[in-house]
Amino acid sequence: MGNQNLGRFLLLLLLHFWVKINPAVIAFTSVVNLQQPSKRMVNLHGHISLRLTRRGISESKVRLPEPPPDPNKLLSEEQVEEKAQQLVDWWRGKSNVFCITGAGLSTESGIPDYRGHEGSYHRGHKPVIHQQYMESEYQRQRYWGRSMIGWSKFSDAKPNKGHVALANLERIGCLGVSMEDQPSFYRPEDEDEFYFSSGQPRKLAIMTQNVDYLHEQAGSKAVLHLHGRGHIVKCMNCGRRQDRTEFTNELKTMNEQWLEDAIRGYEESDLRADGDAVVKDVDYANVHIPNCAHCNKGFWKTDVVFFGDAVPKHRVNICQEAVENADGILVVGSSLAVHSAFRHVRIANEKGIPIAILNVGETRAEVEGLDNILKIEAPAGTTLELCYKEFMEKEFHEH
Repeated sequence: MGNQNLGRFLLLLLLHFWVKINPAVIAFTSVVNLQQPSKRMVNLHGHISLRLTRRGISESKVRLPEPPPDPNKLLSEEQVEEKAQQLVDWWRGKSNVFCITGAGLSTESGIPDYRGHEGSYHRGHKPVIHQQYMESEYQRQRYWGRSMIGWSKFSDAKPNKGHVALANLERIGCLGVSMEDQPSFYRPEDEDEFYFSSGQPRKLAIMTQNVDYLHEQAGSKAVLHLHGRGHIVKCMNCGRRQDRTEFTNELKTMNEQWLEDAIRGYEESDLRADGDAVVKDVDYANVHIPNCAHCNKGFWKTDVVFFGDAVPKHRVNICQEAVENADGILVVGSSLAVHSAFRHVRIANEKGIPIAILNVGETRAEVEGLDNILKIEAPAGTTLELCYKEFMEKEFHEH
C-alpha cells in the first residue's frame, strides 16, 4: 500500500472512530454518501465541513463553518425593497406556490436557529441524537434537564411579521397547492380517515422544518410539520400523547432543587435551538423524569424527528405530491442542509419547477450546483411583508 493510500486509509479509520464519539458527525454521515462527488464544501451539521471527492475525503479540507452575516444589518431599506420586488416579479403568474420554511424564519421571534448568524452550531451546540435518546437514560435526563430551562422561552415565542405575511399570502391565494387526497397521506393506523373523508382535495401551503407552532398562531391553515411538533410529548411504549407544557410543569415539580441550582448560572445567551439551553455545573443524573402514567412502562419523547431518525413516510408522500402539483417552490429561512427538506427542492429542480430561496447565507442548493434558482439574501420578515403589501396594492388597483 502506497504512502498516499495508507494516508487515506488512516484518515477514514480516524473518521470512523470520530463518528462514534462525536454525535455531531452522525447526521453528516447519514445524509452524505462518501463516494459521491461534490465540487464545494458541504456544511450539513454545523460543526464540520468536508470536501468530498470521488476517492473519498480531501484530507486538508476540514474546517469550521463561518456564520453568515446578520440579516438585519445586511441591506439598506431601499435594497430590501429591491429584493422584495425581485421576489414579487418571480411570484407573478404562479397560482400553486409551495413554501418550505426553516429555522431562519423564527429567529426574529427570538428562537435560535442552528446555522444562522448566531446559530447554535456556531456556539458549540450538539443536539441529541435519536439512538442516544432511545438507548440512554442519562441522555434523556440531560435532554429534559436542559429543556426545563429552555422550553418556556421557546413556547412563549410569538409569530413575527414573516409568519404573519405568509399566513396573509396563503389567505389571498398566493400560497397553496391543491392535490387529490390519497391513502398514502395517512399513517397506517389512521388509514380509515381517508376512507371516511369527504373526498375534497387536500391543500398544502407550507411545509415547515420548524417544530414551533408559529405558523398556525399567525393564521396559516394548510401547514405540514415535516419534523413534528415540539409542543407534544409521546410515550414510546403505548403512544399516549401529552401537552409538553403540562409535562414540563410536572418535571419542574419533581426537580425543584435541581432546577433552582441550574437556573442560578443561566443567562439569556445560553438558549439554544428547539427549546434547548446550556446548563452549567449540574449533574444530569439527578434529574427525575416521570414515566407514562397510562402504561406505567414507557418513557416520554417530544413528538419530533431527532437527528438520526427518519421522517414518517406519509409526510414525505404529501410533500412529494405537493411538489408535483406546484408551479413554484419558495424556500424561506433554510440552508436546506438537512436531506429531508433538500430532497424536495432537488426534485423540483429536476422537473424544471421555478425555485426562489429567501435566505441569508449559502444553501445546499448552491453547494450542489442546482441551476435556475432565484437566490435572495435579505431579512425574511420584512421582505415577505413587502411582498404581501405589493400583492394587496395590485389587487386594490385591479378592483
